[in-house]
Amino acid sequence: MDLSPRHRLILKTLIEEYVSENKPIGSKTLWERYELGISPATIRNVFRDLEELGLIHSKHCSGGRVPTELGYRVYVDSLVILYELTLREKQRIQEEYLKNQLQLEQILLATCRVLSSLSMSAGVVVAPEKSYDTLKHVELIHVSGDEILMIVVTRSGSVIHKKLFLDGNMSQESLYQVSRFLNQNLMGRELEEIPNLLEGLRNELDAPTPFHQIVEILKAGFQMEVKDEVEVYIDGLQNLVNQSKEDSEISLEKFFSILEDKNFLRELFKRYVLTDRVITYIGSKNDNRMSGISIIATSYRMGEKKIGSMGILGPQRMNYNKALPLVEFTSKLVSEMITRLSN
Repeated sequence: MDLSPRHRLILKTLIEEYVSENKPIGSKTLWERYELGISPATIRNVFRDLEELGLIHSKHCSGGRVPTELGYRVYVDSLVILYELTLREKQRIQEEYLKNQLQLEQILLATCRVLSSLSMSAGVVVAPEKSYDTLKHVELIHVSGDEILMIVVTRSGSVIHKKLFLDGNMSQESLYQVSRFLNQNLMGRELEEIPNLLEGLRNELDAPTPFHQIVEILKAGFQMEVKDEVEVYIDGLQNLVNQSKEDSEISLEKFFSILEDKNFLRELFKRYVLTDRVITYIGSKNDNRMSGISIIATSYRMGEKKIGSMGILGPQRMNYNKALPLVEFTSKLVSEMITRLSN
């Protein structure tokens, strides 16, 4: 949208004042608090222009103005000046991760706490699909008859148990040989690529005979059952409760209905798994359920592969200039830690 420098200045100032004060902003307020170099009458004229463009609106005939969803969109896209996280804020984020062992679930839970506590909104993290994890160790254990137990330990700290049934009985010593062979050749590889790698290992000269006998069963065992219900972590519900008490326009019921619907929330944030940047979603966009709500989200990585998404969900009256760099910094930190886990 092509706005004059004056209109851009007034819109930016009004939104930041409204985010700070949580009440409609009048021309006199901007004139008294900011050195804009124009009169209250000129500010009112600019208000009228911005209102005609759908960027602000007045709740009451004689009241001040508040931003619309379109106004927030223009602000985030072209007017916001990003806040630089202080050294103390960055240390606080890093310290949150040091409280726990570096395992995937603990990292993702800490990420939710960081995002919610520093944004005063809700932090949301969508976990990776299981197949994105990498193999740390595999062990084959004879149970009884033709039944064996395959224990898969991943770099993220997950332990997966799979019951496999052979065509016949196999000794524990033979299973040890196969386990050693698998660990020598597959450690550090992603779970999703292991079935194909097993096929390639048929041609290895040092492959033990028992491996050839059960390779097809192993391929089936490593077909990880990726659940549709990928885990979603949420923190900061109390922040939304507090904000709803301060702002009558924030519907606590609406936030709770979204956060309690894990399927909806999962699909909402999975849109951002493949993004390369921080994205801001503002308002309904054909979904009235999201009216009045904003999301700031991005992806996180394991090495070069994008494996999950994370971000902030809260009211449109959000401190975007701080929330945007918060999500960006945290995603980079999380990606570095998860990458170290996979090595």
